[in-house]
Amino acid sequence: MKLILTALLICTMARADELRFLRADRDALQARVDLIQDAQSELLVEYFSVWNDDQSIGGMGLLVDAARRGVKVKVIVDALSNTVPRKTFAALLELGGENLEIKVYNPLSFNLFRATHRNHAKMLIADGEKIITGGRNVGDMYFGVSRTRNFVDLDVIARGTIPVKARENFLAVWAAPIAKPVRLGTYHPSRLTAPCPMLANDQTDNCAELKASAAAEVTAEKERILSILHDIKTVQADDFVQPNSRTDWFSQSYVVDDVRFQSHEPSTLVSKETATLNRDLLAAIAGAKTDVNIVSPYLIPTDALMAVFAELLAKGVRVRIITNSLNSTDNLLAQAGFRDVKSALIELGVELYEFNGPDTIHAKTAVIDGRLVLIGTYNIDPRSAFLNREIGVFADDAGDSGLARELTQIIEGFRSTSTLVGKDKVVVVAEDPTKIPLKKRALLRTIDVLLPLIRNQL
Repeated sequence: MKLILTALLICTMARADELRFLRADRDALQARVDLIQDAQSELLVEYFSVWNDDQSIGGMGLLVDAARRGVKVKVIVDALSNTVPRKTFAALLELGGENLEIKVYNPLSFNLFRATHRNHAKMLIADGEKIITGGRNVGDMYFGVSRTRNFVDLDVIARGTIPVKARENFLAVWAAPIAKPVRLGTYHPSRLTAPCPMLANDQTDNCAELKASAAAEVTAEKERILSILHDIKTVQADDFVQPNSRTDWFSQSYVVDDVRFQSHEPSTLVSKETATLNRDLLAAIAGAKTDVNIVSPYLIPTDALMAVFAELLAKGVRVRIITNSLNSTDNLLAQAGFRDVKSALIELGVELYEFNGPDTIHAKTAVIDGRLVLIGTYNIDPRSAFLNREIGVFADDAGDSGLARELTQIIEGFRSTSTLVGKDKVVVVAEDPTKIPLKKRALLRTIDVLLPLIRNQL
């Protein structure tokens, strides 16, 4: 009997996951630095948007540093949404050597249908044991240090079954034809070392000059990366993040038994047939008994989700949603789609809130019935439903570990800086157009005209 009880205890512990929210910008960045610097064997990194700024290149520099100490590093970025130049990719690959590989998701082609499918996933997996996932991409604005607009975001760090399943998911994308090695073009080592062609009069053209210029650009990028990496490693005590902080990110974590890593079918372009995450999300929301509490930066519910909302509200389930206002949004296309369905949501009885700004809410999360936690990359729009690669974590906090209660408090914090714009078929607060820049209003009116043609791409 004692052996049976011990075996059951071990099984229970093996199923449990530890999770902690990364709400503060500094924590979100420090946790990423720590996971990279503490990695022993493998780092798997996948992001939708990677910028050519100090936060992004610093993070890539840390990956280079890990590769140089023997860690196998694989990186997937979206081909369209990253702004890293080819010369920078070439420098990173040269510095990282054989341990660093970089692929891009769905490189652009002449097939316009394929071009609309993007990789919106965001995750960092260390040694197959720890993961950070959520709304944040890689760039200054995702960690509160942009001098213009910042994103108000949310991630989760976890260990247990989630990173194991996420690793399998990542590797399925990596092995699929949809992910291809980054194209370096002029900056590819084979081009930089190839002999220049000769002209008929035995004089070389400007090939040598072009190669020397390209090589110099790669060298300059390598120096830039190493300089930023040096700055990261030699920061002062009062700097934003610390190298080798040795923070125990799970000292204040929640232990939850029923946790699932979910995604669309990973090895192919997303379609209505392969949009498994969309089906899982619809089922989770449809199963609500008392309350649905959602945060989505871009809000354009599909017809199927509108039908679910209608059924829930008819049964007395409370549905509350926070999204961006015209003032806070960074995406006027999505805002036009939201404005088109806004009155329909209010007519159904949804309690609708708009984030005040001036920053942009970017968290993608929900709490259902005060216990089911959803966090990931999925926006409530057709693009996340049927076009983009999306991932998410579903955690049923039936044991009341505190995970769902903390997320509810985080959402209430978002609500405290938002405006109630509609409830029970009544528009509560009208938008004041005089507070919106004239250029922004004019562009939105133009998009409104085009909306019927691009609705499914929003």
